[in-house]
Amino acid sequence: MKNSHRRHWLFFAGILLLAPSCGYESFKFGAPYKAVVLAFTGTNQNGSAEFALTEKTFRTLTDFNNLDGTFAKIQRGGTLKIRNVNGSIVSADSFDGGESPSLRYTVKSGVASALDYSTLAMLSAYYQLDEIYSTLESVIGLTPDLLQANLVGGKHTVLFEPEIKMTGSGSEISAGIKLNAAFSPKDKKFLLFQRSPVEKVPLAANFQVLTHEFGHFMFDYSFFAGNPKDDDRWSDEWALNGINEGFSDFVSWAFTNSTDILRSSIDIAEIADQRDFAKSSFNFENLNAEEPKACTGDFYCVGTLFARSLFQSWNQLKSTVSKKDMAKGVIETLKKCKSVLDAMDTSIMPAQKDGVGLKYPQLYEYNGKVVGGFLRAFVNSAPAAWKTELCVAFKSNFGTSGFPAAARNGSCD
Repeated sequence: MKNSHRRHWLFFAGILLLAPSCGYESFKFGAPYKAVVLAFTGTNQNGSAEFALTEKTFRTLTDFNNLDGTFAKIQRGGTLKIRNVNGSIVSADSFDGGESPSLRYTVKSGVASALDYSTLAMLSAYYQLDEIYSTLESVIGLTPDLLQANLVGGKHTVLFEPEIKMTGSGSEISAGIKLNAAFSPKDKKFLLFQRSPVEKVPLAANFQVLTHEFGHFMFDYSFFAGNPKDDDRWSDEWALNGINEGFSDFVSWAFTNSTDILRSSIDIAEIADQRDFAKSSFNFENLNAEEPKACTGDFYCVGTLFARSLFQSWNQLKSTVSKKDMAKGVIETLKKCKSVLDAMDTSIMPAQKDGVGLKYPQLYEYNGKVVGGFLRAFVNSAPAAWKTELCVAFKSNFGTSGFPAAARNGSCD
């Protein structure tokens, strides 16, 4: 971290020590609102994201104290009841309670500065969403109004530090789930949790992480047409959850130009290296070892291979395909994939079956037929000019076990 950034953090730490003795005062100042936030400042020469505490202007925020604006609002606390967690996707049943953010800050020369960590995290998180919606059309070619129809009240609700309760078999238990940020497809909510000790840049305020969670919303919008159903096979398929994670990493790259998704927050080489889809080198065959060591992130590993394939394809196509056109084209391709999968012959895609305790026996497995079926659907649904490059990338990264001959036939061979 640069010295100037370190001074910011030391100054902020000093504020935290003094904060308990400071009474909260509701400062009234007008839009466009300005605040000191933890902001993404670009990528360095190694492709890693960089951040700094800096003054920023909110473009879509209309109610500062309630963090409510044109496209998003933040609620604090409350109780979220969930049934299942797949990576950073949660299956939520209901949300009760929640309150205003209760921000604590001072204002000097029209700029708000946080007096505690929670306020800084919420201001920073809102600014990241502000950036996403303000740049959405230039990054992925979609306008916010196309997405608002999928949102309650036309805006994203972000839950900051909610209590989590797991439900099942008629009982509820409070759960300490290891999540820092997540997405709930049923009600389209983003979830942000307390910071863990291992984070450098708090995940809840990290632009890379927020754009990744927004990627889950885009997968919901495209693949599921904004309406994932509990009884839909593809909502529970282990491998498809991996594809969802990889697509979300790809969306994060579209916004940040960084393939190194986690290192800015979790600088643990074993974890960050596996998620960097430009620099990691494992393939699908490596995942099927009795004790896989090349990647230990379960279905995130499948996602890294999918994101890497899209990235490699774009590198071959970028003389004629812009980054924005690639992002929009992937989204449009996903819109066609589900109907193709629903109609896919069982010689390619395993049949839906009931299992003991599991909805489908292929859950929690690196099932190459499931992955291969999706890749076939994707290639056949993609723009014709992309087909060759996608096939080369999918063959290289997934091999014959993740992209079997039956799936390639009629798509890549």
